[in-house]
Amino acid sequence: MVVFALHGQVLTQESPEAAARAALDEYFRAWNAADNEAIAAVSNFPRVSVGPSGQIVVRDSAEDIAIDFDTLRAAELWDHSTLDLVDVAHSSEDKVHFRVVASRRYVDGSPYRTNPGLYIVTQQDGHWGLQLQSVLPATFSTTP
Repeated sequence: MVVFALHGQVLTQESPEAAARAALDEYFRAWNAADNEAIAAVSNFPRVSVGPSGQIVVRDSAEDIAIDFDTLRAAELWDHSTLDLVDVAHSSEDKVHFRVVASRRYVDGSPYRTNPGLYIVTQQDGHWGLQLQSVLPATFSTTP
């Protein structure tokens, strides 16, 4: 955090890395709450997802965020996801690249799939949000 003093008033300016990390954490909170509106609110558009096999999904607006969490729960017995590793790979004033390892977990907390990935969080018009996520094939997987 950077602290400035202006005419006796103390101002703080959060670093790009800290602001971007807060947005990434908020994205995972929204994901775990199965809240598409909150996911859209912590996204910047167009929002790009690159899947494990290179599939590309582009969401042009908040209205395009429509994850079917009921199907995810039924198909995978998913309960929540965790950020197991988050490292800043590169950063600038308006963009931070995070090297991430995330796990999907059952209700008892045990992981059933772990994927490494790259998450890019950008600042647009003063708003930090997830703009790109690229996930590699699972490094750990079990079958329910």
